[in-house]
Amino acid sequence: MPVFNRNTLQTLLREIENGTTTPVYLLFGDRFLCRQAADKLTRILTAEGGTVHSIDGDSEDIHATLSKLRSFSLLPGRQIFQVNSTRLFHSKKVAKSLWNKALKAMEDDKPDKAAGSLRAMMEAGGLDCSDPDNAPGSLSAAQWKTRFGFAKPAGKLEWTNTLLRSVPQKTTSPPSPAAGDPAEELTTVLEAGIPQKNFLVLLAEDVDKRKKIFKFFKDRHRVVDLSVESGSGFQAKKAQQAVLQDQVNQILKRMNKTMAPQVAAQLFERVGFHPVAVVMEMEKLALYVGEASRITLEDLNAVVGRTRQEALFELTQAIGDKKLDQALIIASRLQENSIHALAIIATLRNFARKLLLFSALQSQKEYGVFPGMAPQVFQQQCLPALKKNDRWKNELSGHPYAVNMQFKTAAGFSMTTLQSWLPLILEAEMRLKGSPIAPETVIQHLILSMLRPVSKGNLQNQR
Repeated sequence: MPVFNRNTLQTLLREIENGTTTPVYLLFGDRFLCRQAADKLTRILTAEGGTVHSIDGDSEDIHATLSKLRSFSLLPGRQIFQVNSTRLFHSKKVAKSLWNKALKAMEDDKPDKAAGSLRAMMEAGGLDCSDPDNAPGSLSAAQWKTRFGFAKPAGKLEWTNTLLRSVPQKTTSPPSPAAGDPAEELTTVLEAGIPQKNFLVLLAEDVDKRKKIFKFFKDRHRVVDLSVESGSGFQAKKAQQAVLQDQVNQILKRMNKTMAPQVAAQLFERVGFHPVAVVMEMEKLALYVGEASRITLEDLNAVVGRTRQEALFELTQAIGDKKLDQALIIASRLQENSIHALAIIATLRNFARKLLLFSALQSQKEYGVFPGMAPQVFQQQCLPALKKNDRWKNELSGHPYAVNMQFKTAAGFSMTTLQSWLPLILEAEMRLKGSPIAPETVIQHLILSMLRPVSKGNLQNQR
């Protein structure tokens, strides 16, 4: 059977409304889009009566779920068993994605979510999370590669062991020694048949499409792919903006409002690719304008506050302007506002790499870039020559004036200084992950080190 996607989801919903159903629906991809689609799907399934039983995949007892799925209910109407964040489709193939989610959650200061992704990664690699000998930070490079299918990350990983100990695991019923593969058990139950009024809805962020159970669902039931391409490339940005625009259009239609494309673009730039945040901000905007039918840029500025991206940009701008006092104050406020120190580290690393690139390009005479050149000359002569090389497409994709200003910022630092930043940033990251030093102290020391005068001698000391 064909796999449905975001553009064909409505076709599936109409199919259900017309009475054509299947016992199982699998929705995978973006977490928010899956939840949103599942709400629509279950609402149609229970339109004539029924109950939705929500099950947390992180603490699911698969045998209890299977028992309910096979049983006739005394409750009236259809019985929908919705398993959120199911792990049935995890394998070594999705381990790296789960690792990246754990890192992102740590950057966002969400240790519970990070621990959940880390435990899911360990289970995907066949490791028992409760066994202290399986602590991920203690695995050798060869063991890590064998278990998870990707190279062990550089740096100290003791923080993973601390995280798993400090965040209690959600209680689950321990599997019996004779318990088989949950995926095979579910397949057996479904092939034997379940009561006509029972339905299973599975939601997953990551799936291994090579697994037998995925192919089984694809051939026998309904599968919806709600994945959105990640990254900062042109195609990824285009796909992400289409998702956000669709969310905006739904709210505008529901609340009978309009919004100029330029205002929507400003909203996306401020919030970033966070569909749930876009929905929340749009609903606030629609309520804020009251009886007015159009949402303006003034309304957006009044309601949508400063985002993490804007605040982090202020930090890099202060460092680029060599304003040490201001940079220290902003860094302190960022952490007071729950922005994780690792997020600050990631921002500074990207900033340093970009300035290094622009400094190197500026030293190559064929591009004709030099400090103090007129913005019009840069845009008309230099930028087209720079963009001929696709390797720097992402770094040069911003507004020409902003790109020109970044070249000017890079020109304010020597290549020696910029080169010294990367080992300083790496050292700070390792301290955050493997030492008892307070994050505030680590970040302050890093900024002080970055903005102090660098000589040939103290560059060696920094390393």
